Amino acid sequence: MGGKSTLMRQVGLITIIAQMGCYVPAEKCRMTPVDRVFTRLGASDRIMAGESTFFVELSETAAILQHATKHSLVLMDELGRGTATYDGTAIACSVVQELSSNIACRTLFSTHYHSLVEEFSHDPNIRLGHMACMVENEDKDPTQETITFLYKFTKGACPKSYGFNAAKLANIPDEIIKIAVKKSREFEESIERLRMIRSVWNNGKKESLILMQNQSRVS
Repeated sequence: MGGKSTLMRQVGLITIIAQMGCYVPAEKCRMTPVDRVFTRLGASDRIMAGESTFFVELSETAAILQHATKHSLVLMDELGRGTATYDGTAIACSVVQELSSNIACRTLFSTHYHSLVEEFSHDPNIRLGHMACMVENEDKDPTQETITFLYKFTKGACPKSYGFNAAKLANIPDEIIKIAVKKSREFEESIERLRMIRSVWNNGKKESLILMQNQSRVS
């Protein structure tokens, strides 16, 4: 919707065109030649082979991890969307780590997993970016907002998700969107409570460990 998948395809095509010695659709272009361009784009299954969408994702990802070098260009669009959220996030996280730290190749990796963005926000090998948009009449109720996609790549993480705004553009009834917004906030509050409980629990274990160590020294 915002143009990120189109941008990734454009980067791949421009890289190939430039290495052929042809003109590219840009005011200027600076690049280092690549040995291969790997793509994991789109979502489709292989019915005749008995392979699900998620299996196809993983098979293509496995091939990339096996053959990519530090001189390769890798384009991966929303890896992990074909399975449960936690599994998908974990797999995407480990793949990003492998591409960034071990293979160390140039990669464009798009995701809707905000926890993944938080995980790598301070990684010196990774730069965050998002497709910019303009929101008019910004409100807690997305049915009252008007969103315009600018189709421009901007530095930094996306400040919020615009899934509900996209639902409005697709003519999903406002009543359904409002229910979805309410459920989303309930999920967020539930997750935040779990984080607080884990934080208190972990701090309590640390304090108990320190206390036990001090008692051992005294005895």
